[in-house]
Amino acid sequence: MAVYLSDAVVASTLPIAQAVDCVEAAFRSLAQGRAVNAVRRRMAVDRAVMNVMWACAPSVGMMGVKSYVTVGRGVTQGTALALMLYSMDTGALLALMDANRLGQLRTGAASAVATRAMANPDPGALSIYGTGFQAEYQARALLGILPTIAEVRVVGRDAHRRDLFIERLAGEFGGVRFLPADPKTAASSADVIVTATNAGTPLFEAGWLRPGTHINAVGSNAPEKMEIGRQVLERADLILVDDLEVARKECGDLLANQWDMARIGTLGELLIGGRPGRGRRDEITLFESQGLAMLDVMCGAAVMAQARREGLGVRLAD
Repeated sequence: MAVYLSDAVVASTLPIAQAVDCVEAAFRSLAQGRAVNAVRRRMAVDRAVMNVMWACAPSVGMMGVKSYVTVGRGVTQGTALALMLYSMDTGALLALMDANRLGQLRTGAASAVATRAMANPDPGALSIYGTGFQAEYQARALLGILPTIAEVRVVGRDAHRRDLFIERLAGEFGGVRFLPADPKTAASSADVIVTATNAGTPLFEAGWLRPGTHINAVGSNAPEKMEIGRQVLERADLILVDDLEVARKECGDLLANQWDMARIGTLGELLIGGRPGRGRRDEITLFESQGLAMLDVMCGAAVMAQARREGLGVRLAD
C-alpha cells in the first residue's frame, strides 16, 4: 500500500548529511551508466507552466516521477511539487510525497557535493546571490559540510527579505558571521559562491573574482535565465554540469553564451575518476546545476525508508 509523506516528514527524516550522501551516489550511478535520468519536460499555458521529470534508480529498486507548477516569473507555488516513487520489481506505487523541501535539500546537497570535489580545501568565505526558495538550503548544505566557513555574504534585491534571510541563518549558525553585501564585494571576497536567482543577466563580472574561487550556479535552469556571463566562463579552468543532456537543453548560462558543450564534463565523471579536477589552487571552477530527477528519487527513497522505520506518513487506500 502506498504512503503519503508530507514536507514535514521529509524535513524530519532527511538530514542534510544524508542528502549529500544520496546525491553523491546518484551522480556516481549516472556516470557509471547504472541509472537513467530523463530531461525535464515543460508545458506552458498562459502564465502557468507544468514541469515533469523522471528517473530510474536500480540501486534502490525505484523509478520516480516529479511534477510541479510554476506561475508568472518562475515562482514555484506552495505545495505544487510532488514526487511519486514506484517499485521496479512490481510496478506498484510506493509513495507520494511533497517535494518542496526535498527539492531544496537535494539542490543544496548537489552544491555541497560539487564544492567538496571542486573547491580548494578549507574555504573561509561564502557568498550567496539570492534569498529565495533555494538559497537558504544552499547555505545550510554548504555550512553543514564546510566547518571552516567563518563569513557568509548575502546579496539580495529586496533589502528586507535579505535581512530576514540573514537573521534566520545567523540564529542557526551562531559561530558564522553573516553580512549583507553588494554584488562586487560578494564576488571579490568569496572562496565559494552560490548563485540561486531568477536573473536574466550576469550577476557579477569576471574581474571581480579572486583566484581559486569555486562557483555553484543554481538558478539558470532554462534558456532565458542567465546568472553567469561569458567572461566568467572564459576565466574558468573547469566547468562541470550535473548532466550533459539536461545542460544542452536547459542551462541558460551555457546556451545564452553559446558555449561549446564539448568543453564541459559532468560532476559524476569527476567523482568516479573519469575526469581530472582542480589542478592548482588559483584555478576558477564552476558547477552548473540544473536539477535532476535522479537526485529526487535517491533522496526520496531514503525518506521513504526512514519514514517506514518510524511509522510516519498516511497510508493511501488501494
